[in-house]
Amino acid sequence: MTDDERMQRESSLIATIRRKLPDFAKACADESELVLLQQDAFGADYQEYEYTLLGMAIKYAGLRGKEVRVIGKNRSTLGEPEGTIQ
Repeated sequence: MTDDERMQRESSLIATIRRKLPDFAKACADESELVLLQQDAFGADYQEYEYTLLGMAIKYAGLRGKEVRVIGKNRSTLGEPEGTIQ
């Protein structure tokens, strides 16, 4: 990958996160070293695009020098009992 291609991909990532996740982008802009994510914020309904957006958010945070910590239990924000993985 050339430097131009990498810069273009980073620009696309930044634009997507700022458009789709403006509050997350603002959280990454402050001076703290850590960004918290509620685990149900991405993929609570197991949709593929939500997983892609989660990966993009983590990459964005890394570009901004932030540590990402995921908090919460599976589907806890939906008021449903926890399921088990089988």
